[in-house]
Amino acid sequence: MNKLLLIFLFIFEIGFGQDAKYLSENYEFKNGEIAYMFGNDVKLRDQPNTESDVLSLLKIGEQIEIMEKSNSAMEFDGIESPWYKIKTKDKIGFVLGSLISLDRVINGNLTYLISLKKDGLKLYLKTRVLENELEFKENTSQLFTGEFSIKATGNKGLEIIKSIFEIDYLAESCGVNGGGIYLFYDGKELIKAIDYTRVADADLYWFIEEYIFPNDKDGLKGKIVYKSEIGETKEYETEWTESKTTRRILEWNGKEIFPKIEPEEE
Repeated sequence: MNKLLLIFLFIFEIGFGQDAKYLSENYEFKNGEIAYMFGNDVKLRDQPNTESDVLSLLKIGEQIEIMEKSNSAMEFDGIESPWYKIKTKDKIGFVLGSLISLDRVINGNLTYLISLKKDGLKLYLKTRVLENELEFKENTSQLFTGEFSIKATGNKGLEIIKSIFEIDYLAESCGVNGGGIYLFYDGKELIKAIDYTRVADADLYWFIEEYIFPNDKDGLKGKIVYKSEIGETKEYETEWTESKTTRRILEWNGKEIFPKIEPEEE
């Protein structure tokens, strides 16, 4: 079995033991949790509905404390969302859960905030990056696995961009995509640069993709190294496996990765 597959299976086995905060459409904030606003100029209301008095307007990125989840909910961006009783610096009131960032990650002077939306059965992640207090750029990308975590880093040696934001899928069972998405922020736009796949059914079949950035081990200056392996077990008794590995050198031109990686045919 190839090294890429062994690494993926190891990560799959220990995934639940990591400190990553896994998020999903069903995520609920806990009482006492510190959270941050995703929406801007969000109305803090006296009661958990849109008809009650407005106590104040909450700014994007503003820190709040979750007091409790109310029994009221409403649909927002295709998702049924509960109202939460929250505490700000000087007020207590209610805001809709979808307007609170599910998580917050920081890289230098950049703050990333996220929320979800749904269109039919398709789930999307809305990501906002703040560089100058209230000014933000937004990206909306479809998710192909419903549970995920997020992290932000510097440019990993790609000098044309400022920061990389990674959406890391949780593969909680065989056959689920444990890959993810890389968003690049160049100071002007937040762009979906890479969708990558990591899926396996034990060692019956597998398709693993990996992107190596300049500052990573085995990275190349100014380049992105792409590696993939697709394979299957033909016969267990004789340990007959067949696989194909691919390695390519890619670049980021400010808008997209090139040459473009075409999907493997089944």
